[in-house]
Amino acid sequence: MSATGQKLRKKLRETSIFTTIGAGDALMAKIADQTEHIDGILTSGFAISAHQLGLPDAELYTRSDNIYVVHNACAVVNKPVIADIDTGYGNAVSVIRSVQEFERAGAAGVIIEDQVSPKRCPICVDELNNILPIEEAVGKIRAAAEGRLKKDTVIIARTDATNPEEAIKRAKLYRDAGADLVQPISKAFKTKEQLREFVKSVESPVSLVIVGWLEQLTFEEIEYIGPKIAHFALATVNAAHAAATSAVKHIAANKTMRNMPVEQTNHIQMVQFLGMPLISEQEQKYLPDEKKVFGR
Repeated sequence: MSATGQKLRKKLRETSIFTTIGAGDALMAKIADQTEHIDGILTSGFAISAHQLGLPDAELYTRSDNIYVVHNACAVVNKPVIADIDTGYGNAVSVIRSVQEFERAGAAGVIIEDQVSPKRCPICVDELNNILPIEEAVGKIRAAAEGRLKKDTVIIARTDATNPEEAIKRAKLYRDAGADLVQPISKAFKTKEQLREFVKSVESPVSLVIVGWLEQLTFEEIEYIGPKIAHFALATVNAAHAAATSAVKHIAANKTMRNMPVEQTNHIQMVQFLGMPLISEQEQKYLPDEKKVFGR
């Protein structure tokens, strides 16, 4: 079972930059969970839409679809899971229900954005959706903070404002409404210096998704910007797509798996990674001896 909000908060206090890996399914979450020096998992909306639907991140999956992925991920990891819950699936009242449902699924934190619904992922389009009027957006963050079931659940408020001054203004208001961290989008900034100024100006811990031009930053440059959380949201989905495409093309061309152009996990190692030894132990402990039952 994934770590609680209390453990996430403790880790945030202890870690200079809390590092997460984006996951669109339980397998990718489990890989991140069992990798040293990765602090947590982000159930990325982009990755969920890609892995579960094979479609772009345009809020085409439902709240229930998202919760299903989060529940499955939380069931097989020990590290904190932060859930991307898009726009919260409705108005402020809907946000309360959404936050509580993701808490029940095991999420230690949630990210809520201020786009109109249905949202469009900033890295999927050239022109972004409109963002909510500021009063409504603030009300949704306040509802999330006051309506969460557990006081330690971490609320991250994302603003999709592309004007840096507007992004800072909104981030401060979301902080005052109860957000534990604030999160800008990469399209609002063109340089490290602009992002660093955002971090310094908002007077709140910052959550930063490493996508777009930020993917070219070194760790030292990310440290210079100064976020509390760095989400490598698309690392697994992009790598999985490239590796799987290469493998399938090799088989299409050669009708064999010999000399595959990408590294593969040995089948026995995969079975062990997925937890078959524990299943075997449970079978030995709880199931009757087949020889006695079936006489063979």
